[in-house]
Amino acid sequence: MYEGVVQDLIDELGRLPGVGPKSAQRIAFHLLDADPVDVRRLASVLVEVKDKVRFCVVCWNVSESEQCRVCR
Repeated sequence: MYEGVVQDLIDELGRLPGVGPKSAQRIAFHLLDADPVDVRRLASVLVEVKDKVRFCVVCWNVSESEQCRVCR
């Protein structure tokens, strides 16, 4: 429906659980209208959480180490 990277963004957002096509479009347009600093911060946090966070080997809670706080 849209061209290039805008449609790519909508498509990728739509792959998230619970985010349908209309919601993906709304989020995409919100990001396009948002302050660039806020968008960069969001992008940075997404990459950081993917790099640092894992699942606890004991209980499968999220953690930045092998075991979460509860299981340590």
